[in-house]
Amino acid sequence: MNKLDKKWQLKIICLLMAIVLWFFIINEQNPMSEGSYTVPIVVENLDSQYITSNVPKTVYVRLSGPRNTIINVGPSDIKAYIDLSDAQEGEMSAPVRIEIPAGTELKKQSMTSADIMVDVYTVRELALTPHLVGQTKNDIFVSSLKVVPEKVVISGARRLVKQVEQAVVEIPIEDRIDDFSIMAPIRLVAADGSRIEGLEMTPWQSNIRISIGHNAVTKDIPVYVTTEGDVSPSVSLKEIKINPDTVAVKGDANILKNLSRIDLPPIDISGLKQDKKWKIIVSPVNGVIFEPDTIEVAVDVE
Repeated sequence: MNKLDKKWQLKIICLLMAIVLWFFIINEQNPMSEGSYTVPIVVENLDSQYITSNVPKTVYVRLSGPRNTIINVGPSDIKAYIDLSDAQEGEMSAPVRIEIPAGTELKKQSMTSADIMVDVYTVRELALTPHLVGQTKNDIFVSSLKVVPEKVVISGARRLVKQVEQAVVEIPIEDRIDDFSIMAPIRLVAADGSRIEGLEMTPWQSNIRISIGHNAVTKDIPVYVTTEGDVSPSVSLKEIKINPDTVAVKGDANILKNLSRIDLPPIDISGLKQDKKWKIIVSPVNGVIFEPDTIEVAVDVE
């Protein structure tokens, strides 16, 4: 019996030694390792009425695990996402979540949250405003101007769409003496004349056909502007200034004799709480051009 007990003890010792040796060999052949990955970030569960901006494109991730597992892991095996199921319009901070393959451990993540902007998706149609760039010779004017198409559809973040005052097509007119056609890009401008980026446009350019007239007549006429809405109850309207308040018009004599003033498009002062300036481009009239064609309107409150 004692010999039998000793044999079993020896067998148990051998089994334990074999297990230890197995772990040792496995660890030597498949040691723990680390891998670094650049993973694209996706947005999930965003309501269709919203769009986002400032979302980071990628996140840096570092994983650890057995070498045989790590060498078979690629960026496509890792998921990085931002869940926007509870998103509302405005700026928000959202966690960047990471899903990793089985058998690995997340050691490092370059960003854990992101500050993003959530906007309501908006579509708006605008008439195109031709803007003549440069000055014609003394006896030259634009006898007719055709823009095709005449309107543009803009879409994107509501906060940007609301800022668009005009959709402008710039037409170089300097030294032109004959009829011409041109494809010109469309640019979106705010009230102060600054360019607005980040919106989709359909189309993004327009075809302009211009006929040149000769023997132009010139005269000066006053500029007028009206307002829409009321300023904020916390202030009162003090003054509206137009610069210049008269412009030179040049063109066909028969058209000019019936033209006594320029009425700018109404400016919206609804809820205005502080002084504001507009730069308004006056569209050419067939047979007449304006020099200058950009008018500054300043509304002062107190």
